[in-house]
Amino acid sequence: MTDPPPHPPDLPTPAAFDLPYLRARALQCRLTDDELTALTGIPTAEWEARLTPQNLSSAAMIALAHILNTPPDSLLYQPGTPRTGPHRSPQPTPQAAVLHAALIETGPVHPDDLASALEWHPTRLTRAAAALKTHLAQANSPQRLICTDTTIHLAATPGLLTSRQLDNLHHAGHCAASLSPNEATAAARLLHRTVLGLPVDASAAQIPRLTNRGLLAPVGPPAPHPDLLFALGLTASPITGLPPESATTAAQ
Repeated sequence: MTDPPPHPPDLPTPAAFDLPYLRARALQCRLTDDELTALTGIPTAEWEARLTPQNLSSAAMIALAHILNTPPDSLLYQPGTPRTGPHRSPQPTPQAAVLHAALIETGPVHPDDLASALEWHPTRLTRAAAALKTHLAQANSPQRLICTDTTIHLAATPGLLTSRQLDNLHHAGHCAASLSPNEATAAARLLHRTVLGLPVDASAAQIPRLTNRGLLAPVGPPAPHPDLLFALGLTASPITGLPPESATTAAQ
Protein backbone atom coordinates (compact mmCIF):
# COMPACT_ATOMS: atom_id res chain seq x y z
CA MET A 1 0.00 0.00 0.00
CA THR A 2 1.28 3.42 -0.92
CA ASP A 3 1.65 5.82 1.93
CA PRO A 4 -0.50 8.95 1.64
CA PRO A 5 1.38 12.11 0.74
CA PRO A 6 2.48 14.09 3.75
CA HIS A 7 0.03 16.73 4.88
CA PRO A 8 1.40 20.14 4.00
CA PRO A 9 2.12 22.30 7.01
CA ASP A 10 -0.46 24.92 7.82
CA LEU A 11 0.51 28.23 6.33
CA PRO A 12 0.51 31.18 8.72
CA THR A 13 -2.49 33.41 8.48
CA PRO A 14 -1.53 36.71 6.82
CA ALA A 15 -1.32 39.70 9.13
CA ALA A 16 -4.19 42.14 9.03
CA PHE A 17 -4.66 45.75 9.99
CA ASP A 18 -5.80 46.21 13.56
CA LEU A 19 -8.64 48.49 12.53
CA PRO A 20 -9.99 49.22 16.03
CA TYR A 21 -6.52 50.27 17.13
CA LEU A 22 -5.93 52.24 13.94
CA ARG A 23 -9.21 54.13 14.35
CA ALA A 24 -8.47 54.78 18.02
CA ARG A 25 -5.10 56.26 17.18
CA ALA A 26 -6.64 58.37 14.43
CA LEU A 27 -9.16 59.70 16.92
CA GLN A 28 -6.42 60.53 19.43
CA CYS A 29 -4.48 62.33 16.71
CA ARG A 30 -7.62 64.17 15.55
CA LEU A 31 -7.36 62.92 11.99
CA THR A 32 -10.40 63.23 9.78
CA ASP A 33 -11.77 60.61 7.41
CA ASP A 34 -10.59 62.73 4.49
CA GLU A 35 -7.04 62.73 5.83
CA LEU A 36 -7.08 58.98 6.43
CA THR A 37 -8.46 58.38 2.94
CA ALA A 38 -5.71 60.55 1.46
CA LEU A 39 -3.06 58.61 3.41
CA THR A 40 -4.28 55.13 2.48
CA GLY A 41 -5.96 55.75 -0.86
CA ILE A 42 -8.98 53.82 0.43
CA PRO A 43 -12.15 55.47 1.79
CA THR A 44 -12.50 54.78 5.50
CA ALA A 45 -15.97 53.31 4.94
CA GLU A 46 -14.35 50.56 2.86
CA TRP A 47 -11.48 49.73 5.19
CA GLU A 48 -13.02 46.51 6.49
CA ALA A 49 -13.20 45.09 2.98
CA ARG A 50 -10.21 46.66 1.26
CA LEU A 51 -7.57 47.84 3.71
CA THR A 52 -5.03 45.04 3.90
CA PRO A 53 -1.22 45.02 4.13
CA GLN A 54 -1.21 43.68 0.58
CA ASN A 55 -3.21 46.67 -0.70
CA LEU A 56 -1.07 49.30 1.03
CA SER A 57 2.47 50.06 -0.03
CA SER A 58 5.28 50.08 2.51
CA ALA A 59 5.77 53.80 1.99
CA ALA A 60 2.09 54.48 2.66
CA MET A 61 2.16 52.30 5.78
CA ILE A 62 5.21 54.12 7.11
CA ALA A 63 3.59 57.50 6.41
CA LEU A 64 0.40 56.36 8.16
CA ALA A 65 2.34 55.13 11.20
CA HIS A 66 4.32 58.38 11.30
CA ILE A 67 1.27 60.60 11.36
CA LEU A 68 -0.33 58.32 13.98
CA ASN A 69 2.86 58.50 16.06
CA THR A 70 3.12 54.74 16.40
CA PRO A 71 5.50 52.02 15.07
CA PRO A 72 4.40 50.54 11.73
CA ASP A 73 4.18 47.02 13.15
CA SER A 74 1.73 48.20 15.82
CA LEU A 75 -0.85 48.75 13.07
CA LEU A 76 -0.93 45.01 12.33
CA TYR A 77 -2.04 41.96 14.27
CA GLN A 78 -2.17 38.24 13.67
CA PRO A 79 -5.76 37.01 13.32
CA GLY A 80 -6.58 34.62 16.13
CA THR A 81 -4.38 36.43 18.64
CA PRO A 82 -5.64 39.01 21.11
CA ARG A 83 -5.26 42.67 20.24
CA THR A 84 -3.27 44.66 22.72
CA GLY A 85 -5.26 47.87 22.39
CA PRO A 86 -4.42 51.50 21.74
CA HIS A 87 -2.08 51.83 24.72
CA ARG A 88 0.79 50.41 22.67
CA SER A 89 2.23 53.76 21.65
CA PRO A 90 2.76 57.05 23.43
CA GLN A 91 0.34 59.91 23.19
CA PRO A 92 1.10 62.09 20.19
CA THR A 93 2.56 65.54 20.58
CA PRO A 94 -0.37 67.97 20.44
CA GLN A 95 -0.68 69.39 16.97
CA ALA A 96 -0.92 72.91 18.38
CA ALA A 97 2.49 72.45 20.00
CA VAL A 98 3.96 71.21 16.71
CA LEU A 99 2.53 74.24 14.92
CA HIS A 100 3.86 76.56 17.64
CA ALA A 101 7.35 75.10 17.29
CA ALA A 102 7.21 75.41 13.51
CA LEU A 103 6.25 79.08 13.68
CA ILE A 104 9.07 79.78 16.13
CA GLU A 105 11.46 78.30 13.58
CA THR A 106 10.17 80.45 10.74
CA GLY A 107 8.68 83.86 10.08
CA PRO A 108 5.43 84.70 8.33
CA VAL A 109 4.58 81.89 5.93
CA HIS A 110 1.74 81.03 3.58
CA PRO A 111 -0.61 78.45 5.16
CA ASP A 112 -0.33 76.16 2.13
CA ASP A 113 3.46 76.22 2.32
CA LEU A 114 3.38 75.52 6.05
CA ALA A 115 0.98 72.60 5.66
CA SER A 116 3.21 71.18 2.95
CA ALA A 117 6.33 71.56 5.10
CA LEU A 118 4.66 69.82 8.04
CA GLU A 119 3.22 67.15 5.72
CA TRP A 120 -0.25 67.96 7.01
CA HIS A 121 -3.60 68.08 5.30
CA PRO A 122 -4.85 71.71 5.18
CA THR A 123 -7.76 70.84 7.47
CA ARG A 124 -5.30 69.57 10.05
CA LEU A 125 -3.43 72.88 9.94
CA THR A 126 -6.70 74.75 10.35
CA ARG A 127 -7.60 72.73 13.45
CA ALA A 128 -4.13 73.09 14.93
CA ALA A 129 -4.17 76.85 14.33
CA ALA A 130 -7.55 77.19 16.05
CA ALA A 131 -6.30 75.18 19.04
CA LEU A 132 -3.06 77.19 19.27
CA LYS A 133 -4.90 80.48 19.00
CA THR A 134 -7.20 79.50 21.86
CA HIS A 135 -4.29 78.24 23.96
CA LEU A 136 -2.26 81.42 23.55
CA ALA A 137 -5.27 83.53 24.46
CA GLN A 138 -6.02 81.53 27.61
CA ALA A 139 -2.45 81.08 28.83
CA ASN A 140 -1.71 84.79 29.26
CA SER A 141 0.97 84.25 26.63
CA PRO A 142 3.20 87.05 25.33
CA GLN A 143 2.42 85.75 21.85
CA ARG A 144 -0.61 85.79 19.63
CA LEU A 145 -1.30 83.79 16.48
CA ILE A 146 -2.13 85.86 13.41
CA CYS A 147 -3.87 84.00 10.58
CA THR A 148 -5.01 85.35 7.23
CA ASP A 149 -5.67 83.76 3.86
CA THR A 150 -2.09 84.45 2.79
CA THR A 151 0.01 84.28 5.95
CA ILE A 152 0.27 82.74 9.39
CA HIS A 153 2.71 83.94 12.03
CA LEU A 154 3.30 84.73 15.69
CA ALA A 155 3.18 88.27 17.01
CA ALA A 156 3.69 89.91 20.38
CA THR A 157 0.61 90.44 22.51
CA PRO A 158 -0.37 94.11 22.23
CA GLY A 159 0.18 96.27 25.30
CA LEU A 160 2.94 94.26 27.00
CA LEU A 161 5.66 96.70 25.94
CA THR A 162 5.43 100.44 26.35
CA SER A 163 5.91 102.74 23.40
CA ARG A 164 9.27 103.80 24.86
CA GLN A 165 10.40 100.18 25.14
CA LEU A 166 9.35 99.52 21.57
CA ASP A 167 11.20 102.61 20.37
CA ASN A 168 14.32 101.53 22.25
CA LEU A 169 14.14 98.05 20.76
CA HIS A 170 13.67 99.30 17.21
CA HIS A 171 16.15 102.17 17.36
CA ALA A 172 18.79 101.19 19.93
CA GLY A 173 22.38 101.71 18.85
CA HIS A 174 23.36 98.18 19.91
CA CYS A 175 20.76 96.73 17.58
CA ALA A 176 22.35 94.48 14.96
CA ALA A 177 19.81 95.45 12.29
CA SER A 178 21.11 97.17 9.17
CA LEU A 179 20.39 100.83 8.56
CA SER A 180 17.06 101.43 6.95
CA PRO A 181 17.12 103.25 3.59
CA ASN A 182 15.93 106.45 5.28
CA GLU A 183 18.59 106.20 7.99
CA ALA A 184 21.35 105.53 5.47
CA THR A 185 20.21 108.47 3.34
CA ALA A 186 20.10 110.82 6.33
CA ALA A 187 23.58 109.75 7.50
CA ALA A 188 25.10 110.14 4.02
CA ARG A 189 23.51 113.58 3.55
CA LEU A 190 24.77 114.67 6.96
CA LEU A 191 28.30 113.58 6.14
CA HIS A 192 28.18 115.27 2.74
CA ARG A 193 27.04 118.63 4.10
CA THR A 194 29.51 118.48 6.99
CA VAL A 195 32.48 117.83 4.71
CA LEU A 196 31.44 120.68 2.40
CA GLY A 197 30.86 123.02 5.34
CA LEU A 198 27.18 123.45 4.51
CA PRO A 199 24.51 124.01 7.17
CA VAL A 200 23.19 120.78 8.60
CA ASP A 201 19.52 120.18 7.85
CA ALA A 202 19.01 116.74 9.43
CA SER A 203 15.41 115.64 9.72
CA ALA A 204 14.11 115.90 13.25
CA ALA A 205 12.59 112.44 12.92
CA GLN A 206 15.97 110.92 12.01
CA ILE A 207 18.05 112.59 14.72
CA PRO A 208 17.02 110.18 17.53
CA ARG A 209 17.55 107.19 15.24
CA LEU A 210 21.03 108.30 14.19
CA THR A 211 21.96 109.22 17.75
CA ASN A 212 20.88 105.83 19.08
CA ARG A 213 22.97 104.14 16.41
CA GLY A 214 26.05 106.14 17.43
CA LEU A 215 26.27 108.05 14.14
CA LEU A 216 25.80 111.54 15.64
CA ALA A 217 27.99 113.45 18.06
CA PRO A 218 26.74 112.83 21.61
CA VAL A 219 26.57 116.55 22.44
CA GLY A 220 25.93 119.77 20.60
CA PRO A 221 23.93 120.37 17.43
CA PRO A 222 23.42 117.46 15.02
CA ALA A 223 26.78 116.51 13.50
CA PRO A 224 28.48 113.29 12.47
CA HIS A 225 30.13 111.44 15.32
CA PRO A 226 33.86 112.34 15.53
CA ASP A 227 34.81 108.66 15.41
CA LEU A 228 32.79 108.24 12.23
CA LEU A 229 34.56 111.15 10.53
CA PHE A 230 37.93 109.78 11.65
CA ALA A 231 37.09 106.25 10.45
CA LEU A 232 36.22 107.62 7.01
CA GLY A 233 39.47 109.60 6.84
CA LEU A 234 37.63 112.93 6.87
CA THR A 235 39.48 114.23 9.94
CA ALA A 236 42.99 113.67 11.25
CA SER A 237 41.77 112.97 14.75
CA PRO A 238 38.72 111.29 16.29
CA ILE A 239 38.32 114.44 18.45
CA THR A 240 36.93 117.12 16.13
CA GLY A 241 38.11 120.67 16.35
CA LEU A 242 41.59 119.81 17.66
CA PRO A 243 44.82 119.38 15.73
CA PRO A 244 46.45 115.95 15.99
CA GLU A 245 48.96 117.16 18.60
CA SER A 246 46.22 118.53 20.85
CA ALA A 247 44.16 115.39 20.40
CA THR A 248 47.13 113.28 21.54
CA THR A 249 47.59 115.45 24.60
CA ALA A 250 43.87 115.27 25.42
CA ALA A 251 43.91 111.51 25.08
CA GLN A 252 46.78 111.32 27.59
